[in-house]
Amino acid sequence: MEQELLTHINNGIGYVTLNRPHVMNSVSPEYLVTVIEAIQKLDEDDAVRAIVFTGAGRSFCSGGDKKFLNDLTTMSPPQIRNAVYKSFLGTARALKFATKPTIAAVNGPAIGAGCEFAVACDFRIVANTAYFCENWIDLGIIAPLGGMFLLPRLIGLERATNMLMRAVKVGADEAKAIGLATEVVAPEALLESAQKLGEELARKPRTALAIIKQGLRRGMDGSLTGEWEFNVQAQSGLFKGPDFQEAMAAMEEKRRPVYK
Repeated sequence: MEQELLTHINNGIGYVTLNRPHVMNSVSPEYLVTVIEAIQKLDEDDAVRAIVFTGAGRSFCSGGDKKFLNDLTTMSPPQIRNAVYKSFLGTARALKFATKPTIAAVNGPAIGAGCEFAVACDFRIVANTAYFCENWIDLGIIAPLGGMFLLPRLIGLERATNMLMRAVKVGADEAKAIGLATEVVAPEALLESAQKLGEELARKPRTALAIIKQGLRRGMDGSLTGEWEFNVQAQSGLFKGPDFQEAMAAMEEKRRPVYK
């Protein structure tokens, strides 16, 4: 587990790297517990002035791993709420509520929960080969980690609707044009650009940055917590529904799902 999650500090910038390239950095509840702990540890470290969240290999994060998705079909809604979202929602919260600026260095596809984690960060530096995709609808479920609240505020209702209801992929250049990406760079320049942005933020007064983060959240967060709670309730029911089960069966059988 420790080798599958890498952390280090470079000139005051803390890095959390999902290191599961063999599965496109897909994640499970158990794995995300360690991710949350790593983010919180860096946030509490006085030597760290900004946090970069990224993935190893060709993918940023492809969402929940296959075993975990299959396990969901046997869980009760309370189990999903108490066990699953403690970690998945906990990761989005850790990134959003960190007192220090958070930067998603999106090195490749950010799919499902991976897209939600990137959206929860304050900034997104994106490789020109990467893309964002909220693919939940293709599993018969919804984006429950804040994306339905945050995306319309970042990119507008129409674009967010297309991402959420049609699973439309948004490439790097389009992401920059619509406000989803802070900067688009070549893959080989990604971490250097994230480090540069982190160092720029590190030169700003940290207390003021923390208060600005709080103020920005208050300005748009009138019901973010309520939205998360609603989404978890709704998602827990959807995981037990026929559409999710059909999606998982179709994935196993390598066919197009037929939703009833």
